[in-house]
Amino acid sequence: MAIVALVLWTFTVAAGVYLLITSTRPAGERAAHDEPLVAQATALVEAGTAAEVGTAFAPGGAARPAAPAKPDRNRFDPPSLARAKSEPMPGLRALAEFGHPLLGITGFGIFIGYVLTRDWFLGVIALGVGLGTVAAGVSWATANARAAKRAASGARDPHAMKFTPRLLLLHGAGAALTILLAALIAARV
Repeated sequence: MAIVALVLWTFTVAAGVYLLITSTRPAGERAAHDEPLVAQATALVEAGTAAEVGTAFAPGGAARPAAPAKPDRNRFDPPSLARAKSEPMPGLRALAEFGHPLLGITGFGIFIGYVLTRDWFLGVIALGVGLGTVAAGVSWATANARAAKRAASGARDPHAMKFTPRLLLLHGAGAALTILLAALIAARV
């Protein structure tokens, strides 16, 4: 049963790698999207410079002294950082995007160690790392679903990945079966 689980895990990893490779967008598309955001940031910086000079313009066109304002610490943030700061849990998607493949590779390596040595403890560790991988993958998919929902409402996110639903379902089903087999192995059934 351990060999079957290892082969299934290999197919799950292959589907995940293919999913990751096909889901990224070209850099040119991101750069084209960020141009309007850069123009908005430039306009905000220019408006801040006019306020620093000490004058502000009233609607009638007359200049009046500006009130001293508290410096804005976020004015030099790039658009991607501004979007990341506005997320409900900033950095969650980046953490899951990094952690899911990392945990998957680590668990795969530990499970190979289990298959080679048949040490029950390595099987249990591989199961725990696999469960962490599933949790990171689900949080990554949830964060991308929220980004897709925001994109549908008009706000675009250049870092949101668009996954193929069938391939995502295949990857998730493979992961669920792998975890089930690893749990059966850890339980010594």
